[in-house]
This record gives sequence, C-alpha cells and structure tokens, in this order.
Amino acid sequence: MFGDRKFYSLTLNMPNLNSAGGSWVIRFAELKQDASTDSAGLSAPTATRKVDPAYPLQLMRENVEGTVIVYAVIHADGSVGSVRILRGIDDRIDPFASQAISQWRFRPATRNGAPVDVEATFLIPFRPGRMKAGF
Repeated sequence: MFGDRKFYSLTLNMPNLNSAGGSWVIRFAELKQDASTDSAGLSAPTATRKVDPAYPLQLMRENVEGTVIVYAVIHADGSVGSVRILRGIDDRIDPFASQAISQWRFRPATRNGAPVDVEATFLIPFRPGRMKAGF
C-alpha cells in the first residue's frame, strides 16, 4: 500500500458496539513523500472526532465478524477523503465502516510543523460481544 515509503502505526483503544474488546489500528504515510524527504520530521495525525460504524443487531446475531480495512486520505485541513474499502468482510457491513471513517476529523499530521496530507489504512474490527439471553 505505501510502497517504499516509511509508514507509522498507531492504536486506538475503541471498545464499543462493533469491537466489544478490540482496538483499531491505523497505519499512515505521507501522501507526497519523495526519496529526498526526511521522514523524521513527520508527526502523527490525531483524531478529534470519531464516529463508530453501525453494527446492525441482525448481523451480530448472525455472527458476521472480522476486520474491515479502509483506505482514506487525511488532508492537511483535518478532513478525510478518498475513502474506500480495501478488504471487506460482508457487503452488508462494509459500507458502515467507510461511512464512519468519512465522518472522522483530525488534527492533521505535520512535517516540521506544517500540516501535510497523509494516506492511511484503518483496521476496524467487527466482533459481537457475548450476547445475553433475549438479546
């Protein structure tokens, strides 16, 4: 995905409806990095608005689970664009992952203090928690 560019990873602990005990992994690299660019000055983007993907009850009951991988560009203004599914788990759940990521906002990545565009992959776990009787 990132070719020969240096990429970074960060983990977001997001125990929620779609990942009862899981964390999200985000990998990112500068979008327009060339061989002469020193990667040491790149700082990570920071999520300022997170939106959980929907996880319909019916799909939880059917044990539809796995990890959706979503690609997106985090722009220098903190917005998210070019969102697409790289690897899905089910056509009924994949769109929820991409719709959620498109609504996120970030304090952008910076290179030597200046905001830069980065491309990122989001590994989003969908794992139903233990279902109680009558759920």
